[in-house]
Amino acid sequence: MKGSLNRKLEDPKFRKEFEYGYELFKLEVQILLALEDKGWTYADLAKAVGTSKQNIWRDLKNGGLHNASMDRVSKMAEALGLRMHTIVISQKMEKRLLPKLHRLLAAA
Repeated sequence: MKGSLNRKLEDPKFRKEFEYGYELFKLEVQILLALEDKGWTYADLAKAVGTSKQNIWRDLKNGGLHNASMDRVSKMAEALGLRMHTIVISQKMEKRLLPKLHRLLAAA
């Protein structure tokens, strides 16, 4: 018996939106975990990035990263000791490469 999510994922449009949102969610979690590891508040991160606490709150609450600029996300990452890398690859390559990359990162 398929659950509700599995049934919805059969719709290509829903699947595409879901996968995009999930990638942003994972990025958001990485930033929040780094914030926690550093013992920083949103105010601390805002000061390090040179923006307001409200901007940080907006970006890190309820999927707000989808509206944040790549520049601002990169600045947040760098302030937390992380490095953001962007790559553009074909969809065919993505299906082969990303699972391997995720395994490598999980093992690190």
